[in-house]
Amino acid sequence: MNRTLLSIAAASVMIFMLVDFRTESNVRHEPVPEIVETSFTVNGAVQPRETLEVIFNKLHLDKKDLSAILTSSKGVHNLSMISVGSLYSFVVDKEENRVQKMHLEIDDMSFLDVTKDSEGFTSRKVTLPVTIKTGSLYINITDNLSNAMPSTHREYHKLALKLSDIYAWDIDFSSDIRSGDSVRIIVEELWVGEVFKGYGDILAAEFVNNGNTHEAYRYETDGYVGYYDRKGKSLKKALLRSPLKFKYISSRFSKRRYHPILRKHRPHLGVDYAAPTGTPVSTAGSGTVRFSGYKGQNGRMVKIKHRGGYITYYGHLSKIPKKIRKGVKVSQGDIIGYVGSTGLSTGPHLDYRIKFNGRFVDPLKIKLPRGTSVPKKLMADFRNVVDSFDSRLASIVQPVMAFQDKGNVSG
Repeated sequence: MNRTLLSIAAASVMIFMLVDFRTESNVRHEPVPEIVETSFTVNGAVQPRETLEVIFNKLHLDKKDLSAILTSSKGVHNLSMISVGSLYSFVVDKEENRVQKMHLEIDDMSFLDVTKDSEGFTSRKVTLPVTIKTGSLYINITDNLSNAMPSTHREYHKLALKLSDIYAWDIDFSSDIRSGDSVRIIVEELWVGEVFKGYGDILAAEFVNNGNTHEAYRYETDGYVGYYDRKGKSLKKALLRSPLKFKYISSRFSKRRYHPILRKHRPHLGVDYAAPTGTPVSTAGSGTVRFSGYKGQNGRMVKIKHRGGYITYYGHLSKIPKKIRKGVKVSQGDIIGYVGSTGLSTGPHLDYRIKFNGRFVDPLKIKLPRGTSVPKKLMADFRNVVDSFDSRLASIVQPVMAFQDKGNVSG
């Protein structure tokens, strides 16, 4: 029996060896297939004076694809309006050098996605998911608001414009700003993932100007969003303090001013704002156009009548839009002309005048009526909002450096 078991064991080993040998002899070592890239990606940013056609030429892309992409994007995004600095990328077929995909940044919050399929190109606008956070800034001012911003980045420029719009009825940013002024701001921050994309609405602000504190609180009443002081009075008034942003006064209201061209003293019943030719001029208040055209020494001029006995004059304009003509109604802030040097003028500036109840008054000193206040029924809620913002404003004590703790900045 032992011999029998031994024979069986030996046979089993031989069978195993045979099977193993056959298995090894039948194995074929196939070569690893080579991965062939069929496309490549080109990334870049739009340069000054570049159009999409110029970019196609620079990258040696097929013009047939350009025509098809322009057709597919109609109604989605106007590709003739691409902005300098906008990022783009193309996925290109290696063999035929034809575009397979295109991504183009439209703005900080969206991009154009173009994809090639069996029927041609398909275009769609993609809006990035935005997270809104609440941020704060403290700004010390030495000469003007624009220069005082922590950075020259365009988002800070936009923020300065928003502040000037909020305080446009109380502060003239060309004449009222003093060294030592400061402003605290609570503002919405817009984020896409970990990337800071810019600022949204200003929620509250405290502007200290020449020793006077001007507060502003954003609040919604009956579907209308406005800015109010702590007592609930609207910051908006019948007329803006100035129809221009970020300029300087070259001549003030005077009953006896020496005229540099006529070389004699005579009244100057307005304020001259020096600014580059072409600077937009806004109507100081809502009203009806009473005159639009050329008026002797005043050059091109617009005259607007407002409620409450006010009439405003805008002289020496270089250009007046065609739609600004006699009888047309305009709203406060509408563009009614552009700075020029027409008529009797030594250089580009706006001659701005206000007549009240038939008499010219100093635009820098006139006291104007305010807009509608917060309704009494909402005052309790408004006070809660003010208290909440006041606590946050009081905690802002240090100047904030450019994009501090903002991560990567896009745009």
